Amino acid sequence: MTSRLNSGMLRARGEIVSPPIAPIQRACTDQTFELPGAIYVAMALMFVGFVAILGFSLSEHMAVPLGVIFFFLAAFFTVPAIFSRTNLEGSSTRSLSIFEFADKGIATATGRVRGGDATILVLLLPFVILTWGVAIAIVAALV
Repeated sequence: MTSRLNSGMLRARGEIVSPPIAPIQRACTDQTFELPGAIYVAMALMFVGFVAILGFSLSEHMAVPLGVIFFFLAAFFTVPAIFSRTNLEGSSTRSLSIFEFADKGIATATGRVRGGDATILVLLLPFVILTWGVAIAIVAALV
């Protein structure tokens, strides 16, 4: 059976606590996302490779849609690049170099992650999408 709990009961049991006094520093406050440019280049190449593989394997059916997809891919990688180059007032942050990234890692909402682990996390989905495109191309060639 369920019962309604009010905030006084939850405070008495210690389930409602006051927020921390010092704000938690998040990686997204500086708009550089802390990732080095090489990771973005690898990600962009995997997405472009996926679209190119589909374009070559399904070329007679996908000319216009693939052009639109290339346009959106360019926009999706250009806008964050512009964000990371703009400086907020009083902010002199920059993206980490590949060596700093490998040494220090990055801060996430769940804690600090090492550089190699963060690289795997960031590039895993683009890699799976690229291999999916290769699988589609193989199926299209066999059918």
